[in-house]
Amino acid sequence: MKLNENKKMLLMSKISLALSIFMFASASFWFIQNIFEGKPYYESLIFVIIGLSFLIGAYFNIKRFKAESEGKTIADERSLRVGEKSGMFAFVLLIAALMVSGVVNSAFNLGLEYTSTVYVISVASLFSWIIIAYYIDKKGDV
Repeated sequence: MKLNENKKMLLMSKISLALSIFMFASASFWFIQNIFEGKPYYESLIFVIIGLSFLIGAYFNIKRFKAESEGKTIADERSLRVGEKSGMFAFVLLIAALMVSGVVNSAFNLGLEYTSTVYVISVASLFSWIIIAYYIDKKGDV
């Protein structure tokens, strides 16, 4: 029963992968088109990030279902705890960076657009989450 269920979930993940590739490609095309036309491209950047996250999620689901069908164990408590801890630290960094950018913008009258700074800080926090997870995993302190 479990093998049949894994095959169904693998098929659904492959369909999800195809749809996320289409979503990512169309959002990337829209993003590049807005850049070349001189339109604000910050709004389309969020769709590129969403499409990329769906693409990565579908890819990892396919890897997980294939490994489960072969009888391998993917995640243990330690790896789950690393993800939780790094996500918490990245969220705290995101909130702190947003607060600092808002205070600095209002204190020094920099004239920064709020939407552009939020997108940049969000992408930076995504990369900080990856780096923090790698560091905590290598350090072994969970």
